[in-house]
Amino acid sequence: MDTERKGLIFSKGRLETLTDGVFAIIMTILVFNISVPELILFTEGELAEERLSNKFASLWPDILAYIISFVTLGVYWVTHHRIFRWILYVDRPLIWINISFLMTIGIVPFSTTLLTQYLDQQISIFAYSFNAILAGVIVYALYFYAKRNPELVDKTVPALIGRRAGRRTIVTTSTYSVALLFSFIYLPASWVLLLLVLIPELIPDRYFGRDISL
Repeated sequence: MDTERKGLIFSKGRLETLTDGVFAIIMTILVFNISVPELILFTEGELAEERLSNKFASLWPDILAYIISFVTLGVYWVTHHRIFRWILYVDRPLIWINISFLMTIGIVPFSTTLLTQYLDQQISIFAYSFNAILAGVIVYALYFYAKRNPELVDKTVPALIGRRAGRRTIVTTSTYSVALLFSFIYLPASWVLLLLVLIPELIPDRYFGRDISL
């Protein structure tokens, strides 16, 4: 087989299965950062009069961080899916780029917990944003590597050699970069920017170039 002579060692199926499994586990783990609220129990055995609704209100940082992280993972899963729609084979460099991407994504539950426990600290938003930026850089490396190695790509589909997948990744990563910069200036602005990461996914394809359709 021609692809075997060129050192292409796997079809993409196993790598996609591994990626989907890692994403599923990580996205499930995120909910464990939200604790069920408990009412205070007095020594005489009576429940405190504090309302459960007030307890829920105190969970807003955890819920907000959960939403941001779930959306972040969703955006990167969609980006990975777009890239792999046009890949037929994977070689060793592409496999290890993908594994590096998964390793970076695997840190998201930790950076999310850091974000919720130290909500008003610049270092927590810096660490979270840096985690997301690193994931964006690596997933762009997947796109760039596949683009530079056409023997990996389905030549009947010209989409991967276009610009939209790369441009979407750049816009998403840039949003995290701006959030990181704002963490040094005004923390609430960083939170807002983290929430806006879904916007690139909502922008019509025509704004990312005319040469392909994702």
